[in-house]
Amino acid sequence: MKGRAAHCVWEGARAQQPRPCDRYKHACAVCRGFVYLYGGRSSTTLRDFWRYHTGKNEWEMLDCSRDGPEELEEHSMVAYKGSLYIFGGMVDSAFTQAKTPLWIYDIDSARWTESCNEPAETESSAPANRKGHSAVVYHSSMYIYGGCFGIKGISQEFWAFHFDTRKWLCVSSPCHSSSPGARHGHSAVVYHTAMYLFGGLMGLTEQRDLWRWDFGSSSWSSIRTSQGPPPVVGHAAIVCKDSMLVFGGGISNSSPNDDLWKYHFHTQTWK
Repeated sequence: MKGRAAHCVWEGARAQQPRPCDRYKHACAVCRGFVYLYGGRSSTTLRDFWRYHTGKNEWEMLDCSRDGPEELEEHSMVAYKGSLYIFGGMVDSAFTQAKTPLWIYDIDSARWTESCNEPAETESSAPANRKGHSAVVYHSSMYIYGGCFGIKGISQEFWAFHFDTRKWLCVSSPCHSSSPGARHGHSAVVYHTAMYLFGGLMGLTEQRDLWRWDFGSSSWSSIRTSQGPPPVVGHAAIVCKDSMLVFGGGISNSSPNDDLWKYHFHTQTWK
């Protein structure tokens, strides 16, 4: 009985350890073997910041009360050289309208800094706040695609943020070429020298199309496949070996699904 009692006490202690509450519309990134999580939505919009220790299977709550972002949902987070970059997702506020919503967290010093870029009056020199966009890292830049401006509509803007110079650049493709168009709630991953963009919402219609952006030629191409996931929005996607894994999501006014799909880059087939 002693051993069983000790086991129950240990389990009870584990159960009392801090952990994030249930949420959706949050953002995660992996850096130096840890998973970082920021914000999202439960009954209200959240601004909590967590780090998950994969080896210990433990959560740790990080302090962001002093100088971190406000409440965020449908934002993005990427990691690059020991820093986390959180873009967009801000609720409607005076701050949202005035500045580019980019926050940088230095893991070593545990300090936040905010981007100081302010869009010009006539020509936007940096992307405005948005939700439901995608963000990926390629070489020394972060690439932002699409997103929703709320009542102002949906974006098809494509931006690059250079980490070293901290400058934004609007990415353009040949004017005659097609592109994924305005959408949000999609996913994007990088594999070799290309970004792959899948699904999301265009207007009121969920999509199941797959697009490839070639960083070398700066051009879009549509990938035609006979099979694949159904139209989906709000899903997640990652690269594993030579495949893209797409999980979850759903369509409007219905329950989210728990399907897991795999797209193999070399054979261009879904499973």
